[in-house]
Amino acid sequence: MNPQQKAATPVADGPLRTALADRSVVLCLGSGGVGKTTTSAALALALAKDGERVVVLTIDPARRLADALGLGGELGNEAVKLTLPKPSRAADRINGEVWAAMLDPAETFEQIIRAEAGSRKQAERVLANRLFKNLTSSLSGTNEYMAAERLHQLHNDDRFDRVIVDTPPSRHAIDFLDSPGRLTRFVEHRLYRSVFAPKRSLLRPLNAGSQIIMRLLARLVGSSLVDDVISLFSDFEGMDKGFQRRASEVDALLRGPETAAILVAAPRRDRLAEASWIAGNLAARDRAVDAIVINRSLPLDAAEAGAAMDEVSGPLAENLAELLLLAAQEDELVTELLADVGAAPLIRVAEQAEPIRDLRGLAGLARELG
Repeated sequence: MNPQQKAATPVADGPLRTALADRSVVLCLGSGGVGKTTTSAALALALAKDGERVVVLTIDPARRLADALGLGGELGNEAVKLTLPKPSRAADRINGEVWAAMLDPAETFEQIIRAEAGSRKQAERVLANRLFKNLTSSLSGTNEYMAAERLHQLHNDDRFDRVIVDTPPSRHAIDFLDSPGRLTRFVEHRLYRSVFAPKRSLLRPLNAGSQIIMRLLARLVGSSLVDDVISLFSDFEGMDKGFQRRASEVDALLRGPETAAILVAAPRRDRLAEASWIAGNLAARDRAVDAIVINRSLPLDAAEAGAAMDEVSGPLAENLAELLLLAAQEDELVTELLADVGAAPLIRVAEQAEPIRDLRGLAGLARELG
């Protein structure tokens, strides 16, 4: 399906779901330890309840998504369909599907090489090149770009109506958003065109001066490395255009109206400061925050607690007064975040009594998000 034509199934009413209407990609962004992963998984369950086929992609190297889904370590690059628990109530019945995947950058890179190569032999030559192997494992930004590519693949997969992305913490998430545009600018840069583009530089017939330079370079770094460089540029011929096309498509997807950004935070000053930083970076890229989820809020209704103050005394009254003070401080911090972010639906999720370790626990959180 053409990514520009794909649209998600409209969702039921509710502040978060309304914000996600007609968005086929949902990015969950936030600092570490605020519950992005559980929010991503719970949101997938909430949307699947309405009949959607949802895939959650985690690009955080930690295995929290597998743990939250009760899968242990059984989660990899290929999406797996989850066996959903039978609900205790008919109203909680899930009519859709939930899939999950965890980014494997090396496997994704190999898939792209095979897709863009002109032949199977060309792909094998590139994948076997020692320099290519080193670059893919150590080159800065590779993981972030592979994450964008994996999103691109899942978005174009007809098995899914919506992709939810559990992004890495803060700054790496911004690198993820920027990576497709960065690759496009690199391929279009005159330095690449004049130095790295095949047939226009190293692969030209070497004159006497060039031969001297190549021999000197071989002495400095080793003749095998020079051979690997020349071989890689030769074998990569024609594939750069495919990478540029794909990067342009995923950049347009991340920046376009099909993608929603959910800011996930906790009511702590440092976490909310990180959230504000992310929101500022999104705004600098002309991307608004579509919804805010505040996890681990105090499970306290201020009005009810205030009324109860007249009926209790002693240590209980002191504890209740302290909780009311903490709740007021939370409200003040969240208000400061809203002033930085601007108008966006706000969903507050109460602190859970038990850590969420399986799909049944996620179902309860899904009801709060819904």
